[in-house]
Amino acid sequence: MKKWIIIGAALVLVPGLFGSGYLLLSRTGGADPAAEELLQQSAADADGGPVEVELGTVSSLLVLDATVRPEPGESLKARQGGTVTHLWLDDGATVENGAPVLNVSVPAEGAAGAAEGDADAGPATTEVTLYAPASGTIRGMDDVRVGDVLEPGAAVATVAPDEFRAVATVPANDLYRLYEDPSDIMLKIDKGPPSAECEFLSLGSAEEGSAPAPEPEEFDPFADGSEGGGPGAELSCRVPSDLQVFDGVRGKLSVSTGEAKDVVVVPVTAVRGTAEEGEVTVIGDDGTEEAREVSLGLSDGQLVEVTEGLSVGETVMDPVPLDPRFDVPGDADEEMDDMYGVDG
Repeated sequence: MKKWIIIGAALVLVPGLFGSGYLLLSRTGGADPAAEELLQQSAADADGGPVEVELGTVSSLLVLDATVRPEPGESLKARQGGTVTHLWLDDGATVENGAPVLNVSVPAEGAAGAAEGDADAGPATTEVTLYAPASGTIRGMDDVRVGDVLEPGAAVATVAPDEFRAVATVPANDLYRLYEDPSDIMLKIDKGPPSAECEFLSLGSAEEGSAPAPEPEEFDPFADGSEGGGPGAELSCRVPSDLQVFDGVRGKLSVSTGEAKDVVVVPVTAVRGTAEEGEVTVIGDDGTEEAREVSLGLSDGQLVEVTEGLSVGETVMDPVPLDPRFDVPGDADEEMDDMYGVDG
């Protein structure tokens, strides 16, 4: 019985050796012309070649992870402090702008300086009404009770409209793509209703953790692969009132950062630099190469608009030759080895 097991194992091993030999010959270029051609084509792509400058259209989109939040609202503050004497409304009530919310008792003017026992002295306290600073729903007043003492400037409650906003963090390096406040934003809720327009509200500084981090398994074809070194900026837009959402649901914002039609364009790989200014290598009719500075406009991640420095019909090198001050040729070689499984 052991003899047959050994013979069977040998029969399995022999084809495996033949297969390994075929793979070895393929890697050394002796038996697989298709693989050899693929490697040659990849090497040609890495070396690049001349491309002609053309007219084209650049439509730039930025896709961001977003979170829905309720509108922050406005604070109702007891500027003078005081003691709560009456509650007109409770937490969760709907209120109109300017409606009374609660009364507080505060020291009357001149009461502290009045002589003790002075019959002509006015009342020691006076009652002040606090009014809603906006229309909406009262939040944060569930712990307020008659008799509570409020410090001067204390926020008693928040009055917020029954509206939501979608908030997303723009990576620092992608801020170069926001040339002006975006006017075209679409919101898509994960596992929710169809996408809808989202009106731009603001673009300001963001704090770490204020919006969800991008999911690493998803590929954004418009991204330049750089997330920047800081939290970036926070972009927010108004969720349409007829779109059913809830606090904390997640989705995506598709932000149009601009469109340029019939403009001079080149591949982004043909330019060193991606925002405002860059450098290209122009190939002359006689084959000479000239490093030329250019001004840049919109980019969609594949093409970039050249506003100054190039004319239609000229020829540039794509990709732009390596900059010895920053680019390390060995990095590209290692990437190709990893791609095709070649050991160093």
